[in-house]
Amino acid sequence: MVLFRSRYLVLEIVSLGHTLDDSLLTTAVLSSAIHDSLLTNFGEHGLASSLPSLRVKYVNGATGLCVVRCSREQYRTIWASITFITHLHNVPVLFNLLNLSGSIHACRKAALLNDTKKLKQLKLVCGTSMTTEQLELAESMLTRLPLLEL
Repeated sequence: MVLFRSRYLVLEIVSLGHTLDDSLLTTAVLSSAIHDSLLTNFGEHGLASSLPSLRVKYVNGATGLCVVRCSREQYRTIWASITFITHLHNVPVLFNLLNLSGSIHACRKAALLNDTKKLKQLKLVCGTSMTTEQLELAESMLTRLPLLEL
């Protein structure tokens, strides 16, 4: 039996000049943006070699945090293609790699730490301008993070 070696990328999505919307950041939108970037920058071969192992595991639109799983052999290609993404639905964005790990447990720990820090910062900065629905959605996404599995 062959053991599948994975890499987990914990990424922060920074919006440049616009606020990130929960409908803008979904796993489907992020997956298609990564696929398009792979095809543009590395061609069909780069896309075909990376596609079987590529999966967006977690996205939190309120805090702008996402977790991407890929194979150990292709993580540099996927990381580079994510770096080349500049727009999501005509909103300028920037991706910042927060953690790269080889296990889901280390990834979960880093993502939980960064997500809680970001949520606290969001509560302080936004305060009353953030609706209760947005706050509840962000906290519900935070509770989904410990359930992150293979």
